[in-house]
Amino acid sequence: MLDDNAVMAGRLNVASQYLDRPFKLYNGTWGDATTTVSSPTGIIEVRAGTALGADADPRSTDTRRPAAIPANVNIQFKLASTNLNNGKFTGDWYEYELRTPGGLPLRTVTNMAGADVSLDKLAGNPSADNNTLAFNIADQNPAEGTYTMKFTAYNGNDAFYTTDYQFSVVRYRLAMSASPETVEPDQTTTLTITGTPYTRYTIVIDDTRDGKPEFPSYGTYDIYTDKYSVTVHPDWSGTVSVPLYIPVPTGDASHTTSIYYPKVYETKNPSTSATATVVVEPGTTQGIELYEIELGLDEFFSLGDAIEIEGTLGKPAKDTMDLYFYLTGPNLHANGVKPSNPQIPVIDGDNSTFDSITLSKDQSEFTYGWDTSLATGLTPGTYTIFATLDPIGYNQRALSETGTKDYVEIDLNDPSINVMFPKEAPGFFAQGDHIVSLWTARGSPAAMGGKIGKIRYYIFGSNLQYTGIQEFPLAKSDSAGKTFPGYSGLNLPRSFSANLSEGEYTVVYQHPMYNGIFDLRPVEGDKYSGAITTLTTPEGSVSLSGLQAPDALRALKAALAPASIDDSLVTQTFTIEKPSVDITPILNYEVGESIPVMGATNLECPMEYEYNQIDLPGDRITLSLYTAGMYYAGKTQSVNRVYSDEAYPAKTATGAASRTISFVIPEKASAQMKPGDYAAILRCEDIKYEKTFFFTLHETGYRKEHGLADPVLGEGLSTVPVATPWTTEYVPTPATTSGKAEYVPTPFVIPTTDAPLGLPLGYGSAFSLFSALGVFCTLLYVRRR
Repeated sequence: MLDDNAVMAGRLNVASQYLDRPFKLYNGTWGDATTTVSSPTGIIEVRAGTALGADADPRSTDTRRPAAIPANVNIQFKLASTNLNNGKFTGDWYEYELRTPGGLPLRTVTNMAGADVSLDKLAGNPSADNNTLAFNIADQNPAEGTYTMKFTAYNGNDAFYTTDYQFSVVRYRLAMSASPETVEPDQTTTLTITGTPYTRYTIVIDDTRDGKPEFPSYGTYDIYTDKYSVTVHPDWSGTVSVPLYIPVPTGDASHTTSIYYPKVYETKNPSTSATATVVVEPGTTQGIELYEIELGLDEFFSLGDAIEIEGTLGKPAKDTMDLYFYLTGPNLHANGVKPSNPQIPVIDGDNSTFDSITLSKDQSEFTYGWDTSLATGLTPGTYTIFATLDPIGYNQRALSETGTKDYVEIDLNDPSINVMFPKEAPGFFAQGDHIVSLWTARGSPAAMGGKIGKIRYYIFGSNLQYTGIQEFPLAKSDSAGKTFPGYSGLNLPRSFSANLSEGEYTVVYQHPMYNGIFDLRPVEGDKYSGAITTLTTPEGSVSLSGLQAPDALRALKAALAPASIDDSLVTQTFTIEKPSVDITPILNYEVGESIPVMGATNLECPMEYEYNQIDLPGDRITLSLYTAGMYYAGKTQSVNRVYSDEAYPAKTATGAASRTISFVIPEKASAQMKPGDYAAILRCEDIKYEKTFFFTLHETGYRKEHGLADPVLGEGLSTVPVATPWTTEYVPTPATTSGKAEYVPTPFVIPTTDAPLGLPLGYGSAFSLFSALGVFCTLLYVRRR
């Protein structure tokens, strides 16, 4: 039996099927000890670091099998964890072979101590650190390229395990670059150093200017000397990166482009160095962008408008900060002026000469409101608003190298008011309906607190002299955030038009213009609405008492003529009409057919203008259908209705003097009706309007029997019931007694469909009953004969 320290001196051959399985040894007798023979394992790895002369040791996370190895760095090739030998073998039993890019095998190398060392017949543990076997590739072969290191283990003269490792040999040259190369203050760029792995390099910012780049303390460094000097080393990749922060400069440096040249050198050999280029753009805009204000063809800004200017910073504010604005334009100071008071020219460094807003930490989007009604002295023209982080005017504004704009151009026009009637109500209104017009009043007329505007209006007509004041918001936004300042309109209640006589009226709209004051106003005061007899102006009073509408209008216009009054007027003419619904005659329709009820009306149709604060549902018109008999009997309660419906006038067609109204009596309802005469009542409770018309419904086959075409809509109005003709067709029938042909009247065809439940027979039904009785009597008479 072998003891625990026994060493096998001879070779043991184990068939592959017995590998990794326990077995006992036999030496005349079987021993109790067991052993396991496994397949050989182990791969080649690279050892480097300070023990071999490098400046730094690889980190535990760095690879042990780099794809590239520097030519001039000392390294040792060794096996990673392996099951070979385990230190029990004696004598030489393994070897290395280095094969060059040209295929030349090297079995002897010059090690890091300068001694020639054979890579053949090596003994000991191949996984152990061994400086004797450490060397650099450059001392063996100066060529760069692909090399292969091969490991072979022997049992006697027989090789039983081999493994190899292929890698590139590179000569690193010191270099440094910045990405991005062009930055702005308060931004960070990255410096990337390319050099020999595990060699230390020192990076310095050798510059005396204000705003020079700094190394933040949070970077990964070997040595952090200060914010202008750090030391680092590359790993096996041959590169290492560090952050470089660009502080915000002060004074003149904030308005000019600066170029810096960070320097890197080999720490132990300062003569080996390289530089990078960092371009710092001026910090006037620092990524500030003001958005263009997109206006439609019919949209514009006027002097007096409150204008919202929106923009964004290049990145969120790092802390609470102020953003400054100044204005340039016609007849203004060249360096810019304060937008809210153009009489104050901006002075560089003086915050009070700029308009400003405060941004919160992490805020990037912002809105600045420019109320041009406060900007006295401006004339119509094109103006430019600039934004800046520093209170610096136009003369010191730096040129921008990017496409972003720190300014926005705005065209300002004279204050104005434009008026039109809605296309749904083109200048005619029924008594009891709303009187509606649309306007855009620009120039913030009579603004109150910059948010609410006022327009005064006057209405002249038959026995009417009236004035009112209309308030409206100066700015409204749609779902996309687009602003529509100055949109509003006239929307007089039903009670107003209900008390007006038929005829033509003139409405006058008054804009206060530049001074925001109504220079012409009723003697009762600015807030007055009602009948007027006297107006007051800076030039005196104007009496309208006893004047007809044309004369009152002329007097109003004349009162605005003096140069001391800057108010402007716009006039419109509209007509008040009696309510009217005219239904086209309903002719030749038969039971079971869909019956259109169509006509013309001047009643109000639905209209909606969101920005003008006008949203009217229109006049609701109901249709109630009764038999003529029930109508004449006064039985028009809902229980006696044959059919009912409701509709609203359609929107006015372009150029039309009326609107259309339409209902449909559907086939299903018509099939339940009896042939005969019907009364239809139209009602509009909104304006207390009612009208009745009549029509006749015929039996099925009526048109064919009378040679009539399909029904068409005629002109005029049916106001008198038309009786259903009693038609009798005679068909020859053979006589059974006299041998002569007798003519027997064919009865009038009566629909078999029952009347709707709960609906009594009306005039048409009674007429059908009389027809049936007549036929019945005729049949009795024939039978008696």
